[in-house]
Amino acid sequence: MPNVVKGSKQERMVVVPYRPLRRLLAVLTMLALLLGGGLAGHWAGVRDAGNAGTRLGDLQQQLATLEQENAGLRQELAMLERSSAMDKQVNGEIQSTVADLREYIASLEQDVQYYRQAMTSEFEDVGLVVGELGLNASTDPRRFHYKLVMRQEEADGQYLNGHVNVVVVGHRDGQPVSIPLRELTDDEDQLDIRLRFRYFQNIEGDLVLPPEFTPEQIEISAVATAPMAKSVSKSYDWIIEGE
Repeated sequence: MPNVVKGSKQERMVVVPYRPLRRLLAVLTMLALLLGGGLAGHWAGVRDAGNAGTRLGDLQQQLATLEQENAGLRQELAMLERSSAMDKQVNGEIQSTVADLREYIASLEQDVQYYRQAMTSEFEDVGLVVGELGLNASTDPRRFHYKLVMRQEEADGQYLNGHVNVVVVGHRDGQPVSIPLRELTDDEDQLDIRLRFRYFQNIEGDLVLPPEFTPEQIEISAVATAPMAKSVSKSYDWIIEGE
């Protein structure tokens, strides 16, 4: 019987079979688990990196698409801006054309008025008659448009031959002055303006008043040599239509 110290606690001994192969197997199993976990983590990281690369590629493709769309929108905006500028230019040209047409229509209406007056006036005389005289202002305060209508009463289809003189009467520097029409306009170069017509003849153009000259009247003297000899004269006050 072994020696036992009285009063001390005695531990029981267990006899275990010695199996070195099992311990080695356990160690290898543990290492395999650790290695598997490491490999799993590594492949997970690789997979995540691959997914991130794919997402980056997708984002780059989306960015390229957006940049292309942006370029297209900028081009479309530039085209719209050019179109707007062209529309403004065309609109301005249309407005200018409309203004010209209105002016032309007003001139035609004035001609119609002259012709109606010439054709519907009561004939108090025969042969050569001084008809209507009109004066219109322009943008130049010294330039005016004139129109004189000479007509023949009871013409019977025969041509009237003769001439007419037009003189503008006024004052300059306090002195009376008479200026022939040919000195005021480029439309007439003769003092005696030739007349040849059956029913009426228009004499019109633009005249420019000299500086410091104030017009008061227009004197008209006309002579017919055929179909009957006749002389007529008439004076008109310097009145601008529309004023």
